Amino acid sequence: MTATHPFQQRILLAFDFDWTLGEDSFERLVAVMGFNVDTWKSDFYRPLGDNGWDDILAKFEGLRRMCVAAGKTVTIADVEEAGRTTRGFAGAETMPERLRAVARAVDPAVELEFAIVSSGYRDVFGAHPVASAFDRTFGSRLDVEESGAVRGVRSMISHPEKVRYIQALAKGIDTDGANAPSRTNADKSEADLRVAFDQLVYVGDGASDLQAFEFVRSVGGFAIAVSRDGGFAAEGEMLQAQRPDALAPPGYDDGAPLFEVLAHAVRSHASRIALRRMGRDR
Repeated sequence: MTATHPFQQRILLAFDFDWTLGEDSFERLVAVMGFNVDTWKSDFYRPLGDNGWDDILAKFEGLRRMCVAAGKTVTIADVEEAGRTTRGFAGAETMPERLRAVARAVDPAVELEFAIVSSGYRDVFGAHPVASAFDRTFGSRLDVEESGAVRGVRSMISHPEKVRYIQALAKGIDTDGANAPSRTNADKSEADLRVAFDQLVYVGDGASDLQAFEFVRSVGGFAIAVSRDGGFAAEGEMLQAQRPDALAPPGYDDGAPLFEVLAHAVRSHASRIALRRMGRDR
């Protein structure tokens, strides 16, 4: 047994998608189907929420009912077109590789892993070019018939469940299967973690990210918020423990405030890894 902390040389950066890496991909799907987004919200989506529907389920059900009224059907081709044509934020596709270069400048052995952990529909945002720049993508899933018609929601990631996925990625727990990730509360020794909890970064933009902010900050990682109109979209719902470490407008180009915030977070974690490596008993 060594006198110093065991260490892992991996940093995990997890991101929401909608309004974090790009504009709202589901609203883009509504537009691709030929509908007015404001009408979908006011006449179909929000009334379901007011009637007790879960927000994630209400989004697709509202669109499905709108399609029925118009004699239309959502297809996987529509879904993928919406994902491809959602406007991504500047620099998002190249951001992972540029942050890896930031880490290497501190310690060449440090590895960065990038994941999208979203309550949004993976079938939609997964078709966006930025998704291929990430190592793992997780989101709610649509139920697609063999014909290509989308008939409903197959599975969903609720807002609190984002924490389970982050825990699973850090602990190296299986994220596949009907009930996965399971056993995320199982104890794992510090030496057996895949990513040390204080080497986590989570980036999000709104109410769906508050529990993830709280968890990541509580274990020593960094929570970073993407602003909208100069502020945080769900500031009124935020508890003290859910406040992020930094708030910056969307944009990942070199020199952009959000990229600089992420670079500082990566340097900090990379320096911690380098320190722990130097501190090992020899």
